[in-house]
Amino acid sequence: MINGIISVAVIFLVFALGFFFTVRKIWPENANSVLSVIVVQIAAPCLAVTGLSGNLTPDLLHSSMILILVCLIHVAMLYAAGKGLSRLLRLKGGRRTIFEASFTFSNTIFIGLPVNQIVFGDAGLPFLLAYYIVTLATYWSVGNFEIARASGAGGAGFSLKKILTPGLIGVIAGALIVEFEIGIPLVIDTAMNYMADLCVPLSLLVIGANLSAVTREFARPRLDELVVIAGKFIISPLFMYLLMCLSGNAPGSLPFRVLMLASAMPCHIQTSISAQYYGVEGDYAARLVCLSTLLCLVTIPLAVALFCGPSGG
Repeated sequence: MINGIISVAVIFLVFALGFFFTVRKIWPENANSVLSVIVVQIAAPCLAVTGLSGNLTPDLLHSSMILILVCLIHVAMLYAAGKGLSRLLRLKGGRRTIFEASFTFSNTIFIGLPVNQIVFGDAGLPFLLAYYIVTLATYWSVGNFEIARASGAGGAGFSLKKILTPGLIGVIAGALIVEFEIGIPLVIDTAMNYMADLCVPLSLLVIGANLSAVTREFARPRLDELVVIAGKFIISPLFMYLLMCLSGNAPGSLPFRVLMLASAMPCHIQTSISAQYYGVEGDYAARLVCLSTLLCLVTIPLAVALFCGPSGG
């Protein structure tokens, strides 16, 4: 539990670096945009390929299909709830889009993975990756598409090109590599791992840089921000509890504990990166990520105690 708090504290130290370099104007004004492009176009797709191909086998991929369906329904429920709540709150334009994406998608890998490893070890990894696959696929096919559409990039109409973003292509490639047991040449595999390793630190630096524009209002969260926080730490676990019980995964089982903990993670970091990349409420998205991640210092120990029990740690 203490290690979980340390993991979040390390994340905030990297946030602080991006914040400091921006406030002190140590790096160029366009550095944030450049880092966002690197993450969205290169690092995130490489992370998807290496994350799946390096941690899954065909048997694990097949056995995870029921859990993948559960996670897909969970994300769909959150998406529908986010849509409804954004209308009730009368949010407009890009702010509405970022609210819905932040409400729906969670930080399954950047915070979820280290916490999962601390609490469950390697035994919980296949179940977490089921949620990871769904989060990646739905974010890059729906969340990123909605943010791009809100920016007016490429028009408002549907097209396959908008769906097949670099991140989703990485997910598909990783799944195919696992399913058909395709060997990746050493040079390519090493290069992709190098680029994948950039994803987390560069993402955190960008969010920290974005926070430099919102610090004056940071201590006074608005109603829509509080609703997103409630969505991440109350509504999302409630939805997952219902679905896991309906699917026959009894409370106390390892899949139940892993996915309950995964469902209580903060806002997806990539939402902030995409918002910055497309110029759609980047400050608002960064604020939601930071607020929800800050609360993890409290919610992660509580979630471990509630969902994992004595046998979970």
